[in-house]
Amino acid sequence: MQIRYHCPHDGCVAIIEYAPLEDAGDSITCPRCRHTQPLKLTESIRCGHSVDRCTVCGGTELFIRKDFPQRVGLAVVVVAGLASVYFLRTNFMLAYAILAAAVLVDLAFYLVIGKVTTCYACRAEYRGGRLNPAHEGFDLATSEKY
Repeated sequence: MQIRYHCPHDGCVAIIEYAPLEDAGDSITCPRCRHTQPLKLTESIRCGHSVDRCTVCGGTELFIRKDFPQRVGLAVVVVAGLASVYFLRTNFMLAYAILAAAVLVDLAFYLVIGKVTTCYACRAEYRGGRLNPAHEGFDLATSEKY
């Protein structure tokens, strides 16, 4: 399993990635600011390869989402929308074909891309492990608590 999180030390903006998480010790050192982040590895993570609580902050509220970069999805929508608007006056069918192609590209990404478990509190991401059935999709009300 792999973990990816932002260094919690003041002023540091480093993104730390570590794998395999199961073999990590009691802490991870930030390569940028040298801050040592203690880890709270549970038995479920070490043996079961499933996240039951965040190893960075200890939070128990986690959600599952698609592991897709939102900027790429936004770029697909913007490019398809602009191209469709451009062709709307000259070729009505081509304009709608472009929008249909964008839907098919989005569907292909949805079917191919895996899932990631994310902590509500610190936004640490866990990839490559088994999904915990206790975790559901993103909930705005839970997110607003943090």
